[in-house]
Amino acid sequence: MSSESEAACRPDAAAEKQLPAFLDASLLQYILDENLPDDPIEVDSFTAAIATKPGDNYSSDVYRIVVHYNGSKVIPLVAKIMSEDPTVKEFGQRIGAFMKEVYTCRNLLPIFSQIVSRGSTRIKFGAHCVYATRDPADTVVFQDLNALGYRMPDRTRGGLDLAHCELIMRKIGLFHAASMVYVARGPLERQLFTYQYSHGMVQPGDNVSNNPGLKMFANGLDTFLEVSAGWPELKREIWTKLKALRLTYAKRCAQCLLTERHDQPEVTFRVLNHGDLWTNNMMFRYEDAADEGTVSDVLFVDYQLGSYGSPGLDLVYCLHNCPQFEVRESSTDRLLRLYHESLCEGLSNGGYKQSFPTFEDVLKEYERHEFIGLVSGLSMLPIILMERTDEVELTMGNLVGGEQAVKIRNIQYQGKQYRQSVIPILERFHAKGLLD
Repeated sequence: MSSESEAACRPDAAAEKQLPAFLDASLLQYILDENLPDDPIEVDSFTAAIATKPGDNYSSDVYRIVVHYNGSKVIPLVAKIMSEDPTVKEFGQRIGAFMKEVYTCRNLLPIFSQIVSRGSTRIKFGAHCVYATRDPADTVVFQDLNALGYRMPDRTRGGLDLAHCELIMRKIGLFHAASMVYVARGPLERQLFTYQYSHGMVQPGDNVSNNPGLKMFANGLDTFLEVSAGWPELKREIWTKLKALRLTYAKRCAQCLLTERHDQPEVTFRVLNHGDLWTNNMMFRYEDAADEGTVSDVLFVDYQLGSYGSPGLDLVYCLHNCPQFEVRESSTDRLLRLYHESLCEGLSNGGYKQSFPTFEDVLKEYERHEFIGLVSGLSMLPIILMERTDEVELTMGNLVGGEQAVKIRNIQYQGKQYRQSVIPILERFHAKGLLD
């Protein structure tokens, strides 16, 4: 390994965290040999740096690696190494996050792409997975989407505009359609989805004591009640109903995130949900890198929480967490219609033989899972809209409990963008009786 590589891996280098020792030149040599089998490979050097800012990723450390090989050739990679935080690690193992992401990216995404692509235009859903291992740590290595012109949007800018949201709806519509075509191929495909993707972040029997996500949601409601008690713009009746909701809130959170809900009739149609469709799990490409008005494509990352169930899971979660305030308030119906058009287009491209879901079916599934929007408003939006700060370290452990968690939540819930966004959501849910 060259001195350049060694410097990039030292704790005192520019990277905030040290690249694990096992991710060395010999492993990179192996990865390139496996993925470029037609050429003899010799790794000359590599550099590595942390790829995400604090607060952009809570379950893993992500490194951008640039490999120089065969004298003048370069290949950019991204290595995602699951967090060693005990809370995060145990939770990830419980829900099968690593295996789910690897299987989805390696096996399903290429098939889904073939299903919905027509002509010379190839539709992609995510990065190509070039390597995965569980020893000595859960690690996945991908092609670097940043090198292909994709970048993550800034989550602190108040959300995504209409053009970005339209791209998301088009792409998730095609993704959902591809999953429907795939499952319709036969019993083995359906069995795979039914078992391997039977749940996302919540399983039957989960509660705040064994699921850190549910604990974070419950903490979110408690903090909101504390911080918002004196807000003049929040109707007292709404605040009182939220306070009464504390007794059943975690249970209702779990119910709305389950793929099987025995309290409601059978879902109208099922898809493979991404499961965590928010801004930091998307990367956008622009025709002009300096002009966000030229956004042209979106790819999804972090396929750890995929679940086979109602599309309402992805749609409600996404349309409450991603859009700018104005887009959420005025364009949700338009975005759902665009999703339906894209869904039908994907089903048609894939030769789907069964009846296509109607727009009324989409609305029914969206409304069936609308409580997820309340969870997003009280627990996700504060995180998404939180301004960057050096006062606290944003980690999953700190979001769940402890002194840092209290400090973080107080910063989040006092944000001006958050207060503007959450009030209309609460008023809408109050009008629909979802707070009762």
